[in-house]
Amino acid sequence: MLEYLPIKESDINDLVNLFNTVFKYDNITKELLREKIFEEKSFLPEANFKVLQDGELCGFSAGFVRNQGGIITGWIKLLACEDQSTLGTVTLEVFHKIENILIQNGAKLIRFFDSFPNYYFPGIDPRYTALITLVETNGYKRQRDNVNMTVNLNKVPLETSSIEKLLLEKHNIVVRRATEEEYDSILKFIEKEFSLWITEVSNSYKRIPIAVHIALQNDEVIAFSGYHGNNIGMGWFGPMGTTPTCRGKGIGGILLKRCLKDLREQRFYEAIIPWVGPIGFYFKEVGAEVSRIFWNYRKEISTDTKIAT
Repeated sequence: MLEYLPIKESDINDLVNLFNTVFKYDNITKELLREKIFEEKSFLPEANFKVLQDGELCGFSAGFVRNQGGIITGWIKLLACEDQSTLGTVTLEVFHKIENILIQNGAKLIRFFDSFPNYYFPGIDPRYTALITLVETNGYKRQRDNVNMTVNLNKVPLETSSIEKLLLEKHNIVVRRATEEEYDSILKFIEKEFSLWITEVSNSYKRIPIAVHIALQNDEVIAFSGYHGNNIGMGWFGPMGTTPTCRGKGIGGILLKRCLKDLREQRFYEAIIPWVGPIGFYFKEVGAEVSRIFWNYRKEISTDTKIAT
């Protein structure tokens, strides 16, 4: 019989060891796992639990519920069980338990792993075949592929001063690092233009030096980029955005290279560009290459949805 207990800070080391044993293509740290669980703004205590069998840790799960675009959505943010690779009885019971908790908290849609803005995976790496099987046999539908790209920071030129000079001369656009005094105005710009990224930008602002670069025209913010707003310490680039009326001027390339240059100076040898949309842009600008692909799954919950117990 399995015993379910709330996750505590003191459990982190044991949970990390279990996670890294189960997910052989990943290596989470205790700092990152703490970030994923306890720094989740929509933290739902009952959806973050460890599982014991005969007094020994055998699994854990983390999840939450929030209103996303008018739909009450639940996320299975993390799931790690010792018999996961064979879809054993522990994995199946834990999976159905976290589903039930999310549904009991009002979820009309459940998504798996892609728990933006505080996510570790933007979906399921299909090499984890057991997880693909688990969700597909339990009514989850594949939506799209999400892509991570990687940049070798030791091989790509990142100097932008000459391009910035031309941008200033031609369009009166200044590119520089954000300052502490600009926090409120930049967050207001993000909220207006790119509201989904406000948490990540706020996190990037906490880094030393401030991990946000901006472009201004006539003293108004028109674009931004940041790094280490999520998965801190992994060389994680993004988010980045330019107001629609100012696109096509080369601003994004400059902002990207400024962030990557910071990461190189902080002794990262590579940077990860996660959940990429414009693959070609990053390839052309800095030679980024697709390094991982994740499959995105979700399930609609109706009144007649039956969840195993």
